[in-house]
Amino acid sequence: MKNWFFWAGVSFIIGGLISLALTLGATASISPIEDTSNYSIGWIIVGISLIAIGFIKKKNSSEK
Repeated sequence: MKNWFFWAGVSFIIGGLISLALTLGATASISPIEDTSNYSIGWIIVGISLIAIGFIKKKNSSEK
């Protein structure tokens, strides 16, 4: 499997965006305990980090 960091990052971003959309699209008021928008943003950040690591590893392996 080539560059699994990239695809893992993409999946974290997609999951975070779906979670964020579900949280923001809720019609009922959400209590702070049920509010998962911070977790959603965290998953998106993890995804961006994994994609960056994937690009760095790909760049380092192509230089050798």
